[in-house]
Amino acid sequence: MFKRFSRRILLITLVSVSAFATAAGLFSYHWAKRTVLSEFVSVSSNYFQSSRELLEQYLNSTGETAKVIANNPNLAVAARGPNAYGEVPRLLDVLASGMNPDIRGIALYAADGTVYSLSRMSNLPSLAQMMAEEPVRRFLEDGKRQSAWISRYRDLSSYYDYRYVENGTFSYLLKTGQGGESGIPGTMVVDLDAVQLFRFFASDHPFFADNRLYLVRDGADIVPSAAGSDASPFAEEDLRRVNGGAGGRFTSEDGSRLILYETILESNAKIVATIPLQSSYAHLSPLGRTVLLLGLLSGALALALAFWLRAGIVRPLSQLYERMKSFR
Repeated sequence: MFKRFSRRILLITLVSVSAFATAAGLFSYHWAKRTVLSEFVSVSSNYFQSSRELLEQYLNSTGETAKVIANNPNLAVAARGPNAYGEVPRLLDVLASGMNPDIRGIALYAADGTVYSLSRMSNLPSLAQMMAEEPVRRFLEDGKRQSAWISRYRDLSSYYDYRYVENGTFSYLLKTGQGGESGIPGTMVVDLDAVQLFRFFASDHPFFADNRLYLVRDGADIVPSAAGSDASPFAEEDLRRVNGGAGGRFTSEDGSRLILYETILESNAKIVATIPLQSSYAHLSPLGRTVLLLGLLSGALALALAFWLRAGIVRPLSQLYERMKSFR
């Protein structure tokens, strides 16, 4: 009887203490994992939003630069002169390089059909050829909009002497010379290299060492930030969610990545960052090992407690029982 009682004390103590320690350890680990993931998402969102704000400030500054160039009265004077095709390009060169060296191209489509550009640019598409792109056509036909940012990438190989073939452009379109302003009436197109947009999202923080950046244009065309990146990184459902709103964040369909996206200044392009969630769990490995060690230690303590109970309770009762039997 006392042997059975001893075994039960040993079993109950081992099971109860070990189960409690295991449950507490698992709860602590998963709670920590959830907390770390929540903080990781918050930090990632702050990083993405602050980078987006810097990008938009830069683009707004570039847009203001384009307006200053377009409304420069010297352009109108040069355009009316006898050597307009020589003077206007040189003036555009000076204005562009002095105000924003990132500008890769300027094309000014005057209302009379004349086209001016930087001196190093040639083989420009006509305004009618540019209007073959749907976003450009919608902007030019919209009487209320005076400016717009548009990602241009279709059929550029035959224009600009293959200047923008690889990634296309991110272009600022401005209707010029309206409302009594100085300058040449028409449309100005200021081009930036599309990959310039990615530099505002570069980070040296180890959290973002494995992040990837993409430009999604017109909902389907995808430009990676780095050579060798997956050109089709999104599952169909992920891409549908990116195209379903102006901006936001969500976990990828396979649960492995945090995806953050934002439309760039109401253009036809979205900037998208994909950040592996594994980055947030990397620092939890020591906690997992600690939980495992605590579980083993709890099991050892439970075994020691069981033997102590057996020696302190069961054995005296057994001895007392034997003595009582001897009085019979």
